[in-house]
Amino acid sequence: MKAALDRATPQALILPAMFSLSKILFLILVIGAVWFGWRWYNRVGAVGRERLRERERRGSGKPTSTSGGSPQVAAEDMEKCPECGAYVAPRSAVACGRPVCPYGR
Repeated sequence: MKAALDRATPQALILPAMFSLSKILFLILVIGAVWFGWRWYNRVGAVGRERLRERERRGSGKPTSTSGGSPQVAAEDMEKCPECGAYVAPRSAVACGRPVCPYGR
């Protein structure tokens, strides 16, 4: 068995590793799809970040970032609902469905 493996010619070892034209074209197609997909992903992200910056500029009238470069986050204190006991943000709370919920009006 070992003798049969030793008789392999160098050409027999190279042929299985050769690429056909269809494999090369498919590889080029895959690389192109990944490249254009990556560019599209970055462009969509940049547009979204720009829209967010513009919305923050229009909404607050103040700079959107501190000197460190991190965006400022508006925080709101949570309050306990007297009806159901859940903690909610008063300005953005929605009704819990109970008839006397103070946040549904």
